[in-house]
Amino acid sequence: MEQGTTTSFEDAITAAAKRLVAVRHETTGSFITTPLMYPSGGAVVVWIDRSPPHFIVSDFAFGARECEIMGADRRQYQKHAIPVAEASGVTLLNDGSFQVLVTEGQLEGAIKTIANCSNEVCSRFANRVHQRQRADIKSALFSKLVRLYGSSVVGREIEFKGASNTPWQIDAVVTNNDDIALFETVTPWFPSVASTLAKFGDIKLLPSPPIRTSVLSSQDGFGSWVTALAQAGHVVQATATDAAFSRLITLH
Repeated sequence: MEQGTTTSFEDAITAAAKRLVAVRHETTGSFITTPLMYPSGGAVVVWIDRSPPHFIVSDFAFGARECEIMGADRRQYQKHAIPVAEASGVTLLNDGSFQVLVTEGQLEGAIKTIANCSNEVCSRFANRVHQRQRADIKSALFSKLVRLYGSSVVGREIEFKGASNTPWQIDAVVTNNDDIALFETVTPWFPSVASTLAKFGDIKLLPSPPIRTSVLSSQDGFGSWVTALAQAGHVVQATATDAAFSRLITLH
């Protein structure tokens, strides 16, 4: 019986590991889907082309396209991509692709390197965009809350402990007698959403959790993440009216 359980356990892990990496062969080359994720949540994909007796390993400019979707122009992309390519010893092509020519024995390392380059440049640019967006939203949110509830009860960047006793930094907190409302700004970037879910998920487990509201930077780009955020608390657009905020959060 114990052996059967062990086998089932190992089979489950093996099956999960196989799903993390996928290969699609085409007449001109092959695509490899890696476990790495772009800020959008999509998987990092590497392209391998033939150049006998060598192999050309590239990210097929997927990283450049990802940054373009986030608003990067050619100059902004290259500003982040060139240092990444130089540090990794690979070539940055005119179309924004990271590329390297290798032998068969170097394939594994080349796939890892190119995937990491593509992922890193996107993460760098996304972090820049994320920080800029959050700074703007946090400022607007704080002004809105002060207008609604008064400056004496509104705090910004306050530590609040969850059920795990972890001190989470919250963007804005409104305290009125025994009522507490927490506000966290969220951008359509996977780490931003994951961070908010971790904070509010932990705080939600408190015996008497405070009101929790995710304030979205925009209407677009969140997709199913909105559903996940809604399970952790209220969700509202940063551009929502004062009346909309008042209806969601009622303090006595």
